[in-house]
Amino acid sequence: MLTSGDSGIADDDEAPSLDQGMLLGLMGRELRVTYLAVFRRVEDQLEKVGITPQQFALLVVVERNPGARQTLLAKARGLDKSTLVPMIDRLERDGLLERRPLANDRRVRAIWITERGKQILDAAIPVVRESDDLVRGSLTESERAQLLKLMEKIRIGIEDSAASARGNDAAA
Repeated sequence: MLTSGDSGIADDDEAPSLDQGMLLGLMGRELRVTYLAVFRRVEDQLEKVGITPQQFALLVVVERNPGARQTLLAKARGLDKSTLVPMIDRLERDGLLERRPLANDRRVRAIWITERGKQILDAAIPVVRESDDLVRGSLTESERAQLLKLMEKIRIGIEDSAASARGNDAAA
């Protein structure tokens, strides 16, 4: 019978020393690991304010675009409607956002930030900036600009490749 020490499974404090093989050289993996480290930091800090990073981003976009329709908000945030609607429902229930009918089409609901939503957003902004400063802190200004340019180049290359693949699929 194997004991926990004989199982071949490393204890949690040994996990970082596990051989990661080819994973260590994969760009996508490195981007994801870095993203998760940043996201967890922001998530932990925003929890003190009572919102998630996704809710923060939505509040920012709604505050900057008062009266925007849900479909435009979903597109701006890169979300599908089935993800956005429950988020708006929750923020509305918490008194941070509200739906109002459009003046020219009462069937369509526009999204507005409430005074309480503005207060929460005002409290969250310094928290997010502090986390962003931590991320930026280990880079020079030149390195920051270069990293942003490189990330944009990667994103555009992936988007172009996906669009090309969709075009080839349609032509076939």
